[in-house]
Amino acid sequence: MWIVAAGTECSGSTSNALTNPRGIFVDTNLNLYVADCGNDRVQLFLSGQVTATTVAGSTAAGTISLDCPSDVALDGGGYLFIVDSNNNRIIGSGPNGFRCIIACASTSGSTSNQLSSPSTFSFDSYGNIFITDQGNSRVQKFLIESTSYSVTLNQPNLCPSTTWYTNAITFANSSTVGTSVFGVFVSINNTVYVANQQTNQVVIWFEGSINPDKIISGNLSSPNDLFVTPLGDLYVDNGGSNHRVDKFAFNSNISTSIMSVPSGCYGIFVDITNNLYCSITWSHQVVKKWLNDNVLTSTIVAGNGTAGSTATTLNVPIGVSVDAQVNLYVADCYNSRIQMFPVGQLTGITVAGASAPGTITLSCPNGITLDGNGYLFITDSSNNRIVGSGPYGFRCLFGCTTISGAAPSQLNQPPTLRFDSYGNLFVADRYNNRVQKFMLASNSCSLSYNQPTFCSNALWYSSASTFASSSTIGTSPYGIFIDGINTVYVPNRVTNTILTWPQWSNTSTTSSYSNLSNPYSLFMSMTGDIYIDNGYSYGRVDKYIFNTSIRVTIMNVNGSCYGLFIDINNNLYCSLKNLHQVVKLLLNNGTTIPIIAAGNGSVGSLSNMLNSPQGIYVDSNLNLYIADCANNRIQFVQTGQLNGV
Repeated sequence: MWIVAAGTECSGSTSNALTNPRGIFVDTNLNLYVADCGNDRVQLFLSGQVTATTVAGSTAAGTISLDCPSDVALDGGGYLFIVDSNNNRIIGSGPNGFRCIIACASTSGSTSNQLSSPSTFSFDSYGNIFITDQGNSRVQKFLIESTSYSVTLNQPNLCPSTTWYTNAITFANSSTVGTSVFGVFVSINNTVYVANQQTNQVVIWFEGSINPDKIISGNLSSPNDLFVTPLGDLYVDNGGSNHRVDKFAFNSNISTSIMSVPSGCYGIFVDITNNLYCSITWSHQVVKKWLNDNVLTSTIVAGNGTAGSTATTLNVPIGVSVDAQVNLYVADCYNSRIQMFPVGQLTGITVAGASAPGTITLSCPNGITLDGNGYLFITDSSNNRIVGSGPYGFRCLFGCTTISGAAPSQLNQPPTLRFDSYGNLFVADRYNNRVQKFMLASNSCSLSYNQPTFCSNALWYSSASTFASSSTIGTSPYGIFIDGINTVYVPNRVTNTILTWPQWSNTSTTSSYSNLSNPYSLFMSMTGDIYIDNGYSYGRVDKYIFNTSIRVTIMNVNGSCYGLFIDINNNLYCSLKNLHQVVKLLLNNGTTIPIIAAGNGSVGSLSNMLNSPQGIYVDSNLNLYIADCANNRIQFVQTGQLNGV
């Protein structure tokens, strides 16, 4: 059974009638738009109404004249787009009113800028318009030109604890990408491009494809790197023999020379202001040109052309990347560092490498990219690994043994890397003659610690391996913390230090802090700050600001904290075993004096009492769990309550 939503079942031009209605659209408020072809208008029926208002057509003052509109849709801003069928054109609206946007000559035709009695249309997620061109028996795709992009490539928003599977999938091998593969790129619509230096071609896979969908040839000679803009234009290094960078316009197999270069570009990038960058590796400099002019010459933006290790020189620069503030990052291979050149500056700052304290040691970095938060990801080529940064600093992601190999977890001098829109990483594995895809495993931003999901029948091996012994962690170890990127932290109560093991590492590093005595527990925040018990001699909990030795007293206590925890509301909890209570403090509230969260300070087994409480945990509902040691029980204290269950 159906009911009439619009029209009287009789042809007419009144506000409640229609003549040959065609396309329809319903907005999020359940208002109905009708392309009223025979009346040359678009009608709007408000939700629940059968009388309409004309919102486009000659009878609606200030809009536009139509001739048999056949389809209608709204964009995300609520503006109308119309197929004006008998005028063979597409109409759009905006804050400045209506205008023709496609085939504006209104003459029927079959060229790429013409339509013939178009009937329906639809947007894709990028704003491109697909049109059923009825009179030409075809579907036409019109690409959007005028959208401004805040980034020109995939820069996913990654959390501090993001992880990837360390065994990669081979996306492409030598049968399709040739040997010594160097350049790989993933566009914003997840199309993968690889430069095949053997066949002098660019091999292309659309999203979801296993086999190549397209191959571009065009008088290329050993192309190194490549870049694809959000509009789909492809820029390819052609400098080795032909001394230029070539552009293949979207969907074209014909190239045009866009920049003259003395030799190959091992790194190519297009920034948000439409500047093309080329890393002229063997000239030890990076150049750029604005793509909106017709000149082929470029200007120097980094390096003076002489190999060197000063702030103004480079030595075999390879990968380049430019952030949203138009700062330039250069993988300075032979100097084993990453240089950042602020916009307009020729003097670089080392942001990664042995000469930048607190970062990471590199060996001939090749490729570089940024995530959505501006953190660096680097192909540490001669170490055969990929490293990344985040709020906790730098860490190795893949190939962390630094030994070259062809196993799924190994690499052999990788030169370039790119994200897809989901956060998966594509890596050109040069001397394994393949492109590897490292799949995103987790990307949760809500916790600084791990909270895995287990199956109901999960099992663990009953025999353990010794991760650390007393020779490293001292006698009677107590606290341990593992952060979201699987770095292990253990306080050594004998030496009053904190030991850390990065993921996959068997060797710890030791951090020494002044005035630290017999620390039992520690906890790391989402920002990488370490909170550590210092109650035994000094009666406090200390915070060490991420990547520094700067200490701040956060909470005053009357004994050792056998458990520390920070909840999602930024409350710090301390389990005072010898005082038989748990206290808490809202961080950054201007005081160091905590309040009681559980226990009345007297030994006991009643619901409001504890006996030597130790470990604590707070769930996402702010309920407190306590390991009530001497009472041999776990107490559950609901948020806002002092009595446990």
